[in-house]
Amino acid sequence: AKALLWTKRFFDKSYMLASFVEEQFIGEGRFSRGVKQRNEKGIWVLQATSMPSILVETGFITYKKDEDYLNSETGQDSVAENVLNAVKKYKQVTEGK
Repeated sequence: AKALLWTKRFFDKSYMLASFVEEQFIGEGRFSRGVKQRNEKGIWVLQATSMPSILVETGFITYKKDEDYLNSETGQDSVAENVLNAVKKYKQVTEGK
């Protein structure tokens, strides 16, 4: 129950960060399945945090196009840059910097 309270406490900030990551991926032409929350059972590694947290699915290795992209240096650099840009935007919005 304590973990669930922590999760709810940081939900808005987690959702904001996830939305910023999604914006970055969409801006690069990546497909988005949307920002989602698991309502029934949460993901333990996210519930056990005492800060905003998200899980980023960068693609599916069962889909050849995604697998090739994620295995390429270009794809890995793009994903890393997108996440970094989202974190920077999140920091600017939440800390006013």
